[in-house]
Amino acid sequence: MSTAPDKRDELRLLVNSRHPIISVETSEEKRIEDLLCDVAAELDIPFFTWTVTQGLLRKGTDQAMYETEDPEKMLGNMAKMRGDGIYLLKDFARYLDQDRLLRRLRELAASFREAKRSIVLSAPVLKLPAELDDDAVPFRIELPDDVLLLKVVQATIAEFGMQARIKVELDQAGLKQVAQNLSGLTMDEARRTLAKCILERNKVDARTVSDVLEAKRGALRQEGTLTYLKAEASFADVAGLHNLKEWLRKRRGALSAEGQKFGLEPPKGVLITGVQGCGKSLCAKAVAGEWSLQLARFDAGSLYDKFIGESEKRLRKSLEIAEKLAPLVLWIDEMEKGFAASGSSADVDAGLTQRILATFLTWLQDRKPGVFLVATSNNINALPPELLRKGRFDEIFFVDLPDAEARAELFKIHLKKRGRDPASFDLAAVASASEGFSGAEVEQAIVSALYTAFSKQAQLSTEILVAECHATRPLSVTRREEVERLRGWARERAVPAN
Repeated sequence: MSTAPDKRDELRLLVNSRHPIISVETSEEKRIEDLLCDVAAELDIPFFTWTVTQGLLRKGTDQAMYETEDPEKMLGNMAKMRGDGIYLLKDFARYLDQDRLLRRLRELAASFREAKRSIVLSAPVLKLPAELDDDAVPFRIELPDDVLLLKVVQATIAEFGMQARIKVELDQAGLKQVAQNLSGLTMDEARRTLAKCILERNKVDARTVSDVLEAKRGALRQEGTLTYLKAEASFADVAGLHNLKEWLRKRRGALSAEGQKFGLEPPKGVLITGVQGCGKSLCAKAVAGEWSLQLARFDAGSLYDKFIGESEKRLRKSLEIAEKLAPLVLWIDEMEKGFAASGSSADVDAGLTQRILATFLTWLQDRKPGVFLVATSNNINALPPELLRKGRFDEIFFVDLPDAEARAELFKIHLKKRGRDPASFDLAAVASASEGFSGAEVEQAIVSALYTAFSKQAQLSTEILVAECHATRPLSVTRREEVERLRGWARERAVPAN
């Protein structure tokens, strides 16, 4: 991830290479202004800012130029100015639906190519007219890295330390951990999150480290597409799937310093497909718990937005946050909801599905180590072939219906969760009665049996469980043809997880 000096270098290069218009889509207005101010100082050229409320103001002065609050008059004043300069116009793009303003800006762009004069257009959401495609170059501000976040932590603690008696009990290592736990947030979000945690207890101590992590989870939940979860499951909660669990156990060592020194490459991820209700999602959660990593769930279904460009933006931001949270297990549940095969929908959604897929494939190809992707799919045929190509995922696993041994283990797990002693049940009998059941159907059989036992004012027994199993028509019966087609696909294309 780029640090602040790298971004200054990139901005300086754009100005020096005579780019007349630079577009920056960001909510971190102060951060882009500070970067531009630094670049202007390094190049020894004037720096101006403009807002519709204050007009055009040269940095270092208090008086705005006369009548420059009006966008057209402001551009007229800029046209009369000579020499180098950088002009940050905040939220100006919203006025470019006016033909005169657009024409004037294009004329300015043509004249600005002759000197180190750049107009920087910034806004939280930025969509420029097609007429500016040849004049404008985009500039991205990534989320802050740990170095910048540590500065935010130190500055915030110093600020509140001057205002009130804040007790600081963390050493430098503790402050670095606070900064790391704030990763994935913008600088403003990190500042507000830390300030809230400090003011709640008037103290900065070991508890603050966990407080900011919990507060960040709440902040990320508001993003809509990425949910920060507690990794509470482990492989002990997953019945069967021995091949998949063994594969994951072997690759855990690649995350350690010893493994990397040995030459092991960190694993990229797995795609888990199979029959519904057979533990795909639980296995994804268990990976994070088993590997002691953070877990984030990406909601592919909520990715699409009615506004042009917003869906791609959501995807890029979510993936950028995931990289900042690394090391991390990124779980994409029901992947087909967000990355379905694009051929049939291209005409319907004006190519949005294809653009979303292209953005995701680029990330899969170029992403840095640290994000282990666990994707699950109930309908593998709905996914485009580009996504299934070798190299996108380390392996594709197929989860079939559990066998008798796995069903017995499932009954044992779910009976324990409900306060029953598995030793008092004939697990072999209930496993036999539940032939063709998925893991979810095994659990539901126990739930139904508990209702039956309670209504009879009796204790849950093997007989009641067996009766409930015999009364159930599992998915393997009601959708037999679909399950067989899925198995046929998996025989040649996937590794058995069971």
